[in-house]
Amino acid sequence: MLQKTLNEKNDYYKTLGTMAGMFNSMHVIDLVNDNVIEFSASKEVKEFVNHQHGAVNMMAQVMSALTIDDYKERALEFTNLTTLAERMKNKKYITNQLKGYNIGWFLATFITMESDEEGRPTKVVYTTQSINEEKKQEEKLIFKSRTDELTGLLNRRAYEEDLNNKGIIETDNFVYMSLDVNGLKIVNDTFGHLAGDELLQGASQCMKRSLAPYGKLYRTGGDEFIAILFCDNEKLKEVLTDFEETIADWSGELVKSLTISYGYVSKEEKKQKTVKELASIADKRMYEAKAAHYKKTGVDRRGHQDAHRALCKLFTKILKINISEDSYQIINAEEEEINDKSLPENISSWLVNFGKSGKVHPEDLEEYLAKTDINYMKEFFEANKSSLKIIYRRKYGKSYKRVMMEIIPANDYSKENQNLYVYVKQIED
Repeated sequence: MLQKTLNEKNDYYKTLGTMAGMFNSMHVIDLVNDNVIEFSASKEVKEFVNHQHGAVNMMAQVMSALTIDDYKERALEFTNLTTLAERMKNKKYITNQLKGYNIGWFLATFITMESDEEGRPTKVVYTTQSINEEKKQEEKLIFKSRTDELTGLLNRRAYEEDLNNKGIIETDNFVYMSLDVNGLKIVNDTFGHLAGDELLQGASQCMKRSLAPYGKLYRTGGDEFIAILFCDNEKLKEVLTDFEETIADWSGELVKSLTISYGYVSKEEKKQKTVKELASIADKRMYEAKAAHYKKTGVDRRGHQDAHRALCKLFTKILKINISEDSYQIINAEEEEINDKSLPENISSWLVNFGKSGKVHPEDLEEYLAKTDINYMKEFFEANKSSLKIIYRRKYGKSYKRVMMEIIPANDYSKENQNLYVYVKQIED
């Protein structure tokens, strides 16, 4: 019977020894007798283990030495052997995610081996297992889900999550700032979306340099940004002066300058207001600043919209094309074309397909195809010609009507980047 018991005990510990290879460290702890048996331990753990001090002191010593400061209190509380039996009463195991100096993130686990009659463990297995790579991947996914891809700032999801933190405005140094990039639509319509992206990235760069050291930055919409800052009024004046100077100094490749309208309000100014109320005040001040900016620069935004609508009524089709890249952007077109999912990705194919679809009169087709050929257009505009006009008959229903296609260089046209506008309208017979 004694031999059988010894054999069972040996098998028991052999099994534990085999399992030890799965973990960064593994110890069997006798809570009653305050001693420990080591089955495996990394170099970092071995450096601090002193079996002569007993399990309670050893555990406190090891965790204190291995765990980074931000997690030290949590680690010592979790591994406190004097309270472990009560915390693990009627439990098979407990776990906690901790972070060490050298091993990074690791999972600490206590597993009940033997219990007393009341379900309190008398002997436990303590293991640590590296989860550093998994944690890094998790952090990357969280970062990506909270980050605006274009600007690298926090996104609307992060903004909503952070504003649900009720303690965010407990300090009088809290400042809510609403920002809006001026002229984004005009830049997009005139120079294309790459230029618009550059404008937004430039704005975010200025914010990162001047505002980010004092809080958090969010892109909450197309040209809309929010800054949550923590600084007193005196410091805020310095920050805003630096911000305006940074904006004035910025220049891009496609867009030469930018302006940003903003409004802000501090908790110190409106002590009884909620975050949403502060946001509303900051937004109102931002729109006032934006209106003042457009009045000062003489830009009538409503006038731009009216002019754009009038232009769209005059022409049946307006495209911005790039014959260097063989690409296009629809500014205005007939409804059936806008919704046509089968439109080709390049402008050369679209122009050819349109001509051969039967929509161009057979007698006009040869000239149409010749003059809308990309190579022809390249040579035409490289010769410094200002406008290419093509008159042809276009089929509407069962009859043909005369139309004129006029192609002119865009403001950002160059021999290396041949941006053109295409205008199509009906003309009198």
